[in-house]
Amino acid sequence: MNPTTSTIGEGTRIFHFLIDTILIFILSFFLYKWYNFYAFFGYFTPYRYGYFFFATTFLYTLLFELIFLQTPAKMLTGTKVISVNGTRPSLLQFLVRAIIRTTLFSMFGLAWNDKPLHDTFSNTILSAKNS
Repeated sequence: MNPTTSTIGEGTRIFHFLIDTILIFILSFFLYKWYNFYAFFGYFTPYRYGYFFFATTFLYTLLFELIFLQTPAKMLTGTKVISVNGTRPSLLQFLVRAIIRTTLFSMFGLAWNDKPLHDTFSNTILSAKNS
């Protein structure tokens, strides 16, 4: 049985994905424009937008979940990240979550085990905040 079934459904996960991706896009786009403004004048080497998007995704996920146990989208839905045993995840678990969430195939875990790969490999789950 999936430990998140009773409180966190696919619709909530899709909402998290959409809200967080929009916020990451906005933040990474401004970082990209700021950096490449200076690169235009010869101070830095210019980089493609994708580098900024994936770096921002990694840092956004890692820092928000490490500090608050939730991203802004999870704050809106009142959910938080916990270990499968109900405790605060370790730094290694947060790193694994952030690395896997940065990949494009993280969501495919839903097809065979009802959890995204970042939950599966980091041994974490989403829980209602008041639980």
